[in-house]
Amino acid sequence: MKFLQKLLLCLLSAFVVGLVFRRLASKYAADIIPVDFIYLAAYLPLLIAPVVVFIWYSRERRGLANAIKIWIMQIIAFFLALDLAMFGLQKLQKLQMLIPLGMLDSPFSSFSGYNLVWAFFHFSYGFTSIIALLQIIAAALILFKRTRLLGSLIALPMLVFITLLDIFYAMPLGVLAQGIVLLAAVIYFIVAEGGHLFPLLFKCSDNSSIPVKWLWPALFVVIPILCAFHLQHPNRHPELTGKYRVENLKIDNVPYKARFSTDSILSHVYLDIADEVVFSWNDYRRIRIGQYKLGKNGDIHMQWRYPASGIGTFKGILRPNGAHQLKLDGKMDGKRYQMILMKE
Repeated sequence: MKFLQKLLLCLLSAFVVGLVFRRLASKYAADIIPVDFIYLAAYLPLLIAPVVVFIWYSRERRGLANAIKIWIMQIIAFFLALDLAMFGLQKLQKLQMLIPLGMLDSPFSSFSGYNLVWAFFHFSYGFTSIIALLQIIAAALILFKRTRLLGSLIALPMLVFITLLDIFYAMPLGVLAQGIVLLAAVIYFIVAEGGHLFPLLFKCSDNSSIPVKWLWPALFVVIPILCAFHLQHPNRHPELTGKYRVENLKIDNVPYKARFSTDSILSHVYLDIADEVVFSWNDYRRIRIGQYKLGKNGDIHMQWRYPASGIGTFKGILRPNGAHQLKLDGKMDGKRYQMILMKE
């Protein structure tokens, strides 16, 4: 191995050891070991890595046989397997995907990306248990050199998925770093242990026995194109789609305005894809859901379907009222509603 390759391998081992130690020690030993000491110890492998590289390089130049690479790879495999197994056990013990019950009754739009992911996986213990078992199996296989490639191939799609979640759902930087380092270690093992298999993946096979060879790739291209052109996009009024805050509300010419956030006053109107419409009265439990039809002259007709006790209609006029504003005027439940809709 070249000097740079040795350095990268040692740095990879240092990151794996440091991040895994920091996570597990912070979770399981924080009441025994001061947190500052845990974080200080987690950075030590990064200082040790260059020293190991120079010792390794020096011994090779002198022709001394050594097992430094084997030890480094086994250390990476051990800490990688340990972390995957602990993640799996935490899922089985319901120590992951924790989210306060009170938060689950909050509006969906108030959730951060982190809480969205946790709430989604929290819903099904069976699903997370399957993921946990796969993590434990992959960890056990990675621990041994003979089965390391198979374990790495099992862990690869899980870690790619987790890393993408960490990136696109704005997870904390520590969580993102953990996922990237574990993924890098798995990719290294796949390249190191399975590099000789890569040519087989791109080996051309004899496809002379396939009937009408050109037909299948042609259908593969034509069918999705035809489906895409045939399907009508559900967002029929993109210029209207959005969430609107109700301003200047009048009911039968009487102004209404919420003095407190708990006042039950019509506060938001949602014009959604597929011509869905929602009226919200300051509380997610008091809403009306239906569909609207928009005429050429701004005539709008809303037919409610939820709740069953509130089945009815809203008939009126919807017209632009300046930038990012709409004016809605119509009748519902025998009363006249007038309002300005401010797009949020």
